[in-house]
Amino acid sequence: MPRWVQVAVLVVLGLSIRMIFVPYPGHVVDMNASADWSLKAAAAPWNQVYESTDANYPPASMIFFEAIGRIYHAWAPANDNDFHLLKDLVKLPNILFDLIGIVVVYALARRFAPHLSALGAAALFAFNPAIIYDSAMWGQNDTITTVSALAALMFTVWDRRALAWICIAFAVLAKPPVVVLVPLLAIEPFTTSDPAERLRRLRGAGIGIAIAAVLGYALTASFYTQTEPLAVIGRLIDWYRIGSALYPYTSANAFNLWAFLPQFFLTDATRVLFFTLKGWGNAAFVILAGALYWHYFRTRTRASLIETAYLLMLGFFLVLTEMHERYLIYALTILPALAVVNPRYLWSTLALSLTEWLNLEYSLNYMWIKNDNPPGLDPYAFSPVLARLCAITNIAAFGVGIVTAREVDAVKSRPAQAPPAEQPAVPQSIKTRA
Repeated sequence: MPRWVQVAVLVVLGLSIRMIFVPYPGHVVDMNASADWSLKAAAAPWNQVYESTDANYPPASMIFFEAIGRIYHAWAPANDNDFHLLKDLVKLPNILFDLIGIVVVYALARRFAPHLSALGAAALFAFNPAIIYDSAMWGQNDTITTVSALAALMFTVWDRRALAWICIAFAVLAKPPVVVLVPLLAIEPFTTSDPAERLRRLRGAGIGIAIAAVLGYALTASFYTQTEPLAVIGRLIDWYRIGSALYPYTSANAFNLWAFLPQFFLTDATRVLFFTLKGWGNAAFVILAGALYWHYFRTRTRASLIETAYLLMLGFFLVLTEMHERYLIYALTILPALAVVNPRYLWSTLALSLTEWLNLEYSLNYMWIKNDNPPGLDPYAFSPVLARLCAITNIAAFGVGIVTAREVDAVKSRPAQAPPAEQPAVPQSIKTRA
C-alpha cells in the first residue's frame, strides 16, 4: 500500500472515531456560547461581530463562528428548535483541524524518522483520547490554534520559513498562548554559523513576517468598524490585554503547580512577600522561557526546536496562573512528533494524554456539581487526590523533558576528543619470528 494511502486511512479512521462523539452535548456552557456567537455573528455585518456579541475570542476564531452561523441559516430545518444541527456544526472546524494535525504530525516526524515510525507518531495524535475529547466531545476549538502552531514548526524544520510565519500568525490570531513560540522562530535563523545560510533564513522569515502582517491586518480589520491600521492594532492589543485577565484565579481547574493550593479558583491577586501570586507565576515563566530559548540557541538542532517548543507550552501550562484545564493540549499536540526522537517522549505522550483526559472529565463534573449542588461535594475541591496526582505527573513529564534536553545540550557542547594515537607499525620480520 502506498505511503500516502496509509496516511489517508489514518485520517479516515480518525474522522470516524470523532464523528461518534459529535452528537454528545459536551461542555454545555461552551457549546451554548459558541452557538450563540455563531447565530449573532451571521445575523450582523462582518465588521460588527464584536458589537453584536459578547465574544471574547480573537478574529481568526471568529471566522469559523461566522461561517458556522451562515451555513446553519442556509441549511437549518424549520423544526430544529433545540439547535442540534448548529451544535454539530460548531464541532466540525475543530475536527477538521484534528485531521490536518494527523498529516502535520506525520510530515514533521518524517524529518526525524522512517515512514513506519512517523505513521506511529501520527496515530498517537489521531487516536489520542484527550485530543478527541477536547474537539469532538467537549466542542472546543483549541486544535485550530495548536495545529496551526505545529504547522509553523513543521515548515521551519522543512526550510519553508515564510509559510511558518504565516501559520504562527494565524495561530496567535486564533488564541494567544502560542505567542510564546514566536521568539523561538525569531531565534532560529541565528542558529547557524554560515553567514550565507543565515541570510537565506532571515530572508525567508522576513518575507513570511511581511505576508503575515498584511494578511493579519486584512483579517482583523474585516471584523472592526474602524479600519485604520493604528486603530486595528490598538484594538487588538487591548483585546489581548483584557482577554488575559478574564479569569483572575490561581487555576481554573488546571492540574498544574497551583493545584497544590487548598482549592481551585482562588484569587491570584493575593500578595506573598512583594508580589501577587500572578506576579510570581509570570516571573517564574519569564525566567523559565528565557532558559529554554537559550537552550535552543546552544543546541541549534531541528529536533531541539520541537523539543523546546514542547517544553515552552508545558511550562506555560504548569507555571502561570489563570490557566484552563484544556491548555495542556498545547504541549500535548507537539509531543507525538517528539516520540520518534526519544523514547522518553513516547511515555510522556501517554502520561499527559491520560492526565489531560482526566482533567477534561474533572471539569465537566465541576460544571455538573456547580449547577446541581449535590450534597457533600465542593465544586472547587471535590477530588483533591486525583488533581494532585495528575499535577505531579505533569510536573514529572516536564522534568523528563528538561533532563533529556540537558543531555542533548551536554553532548552538543562536549569538546571533540582527539583520535587515539596510531600505534607504530610492527615489522613483518617480528610478526613472523617464532
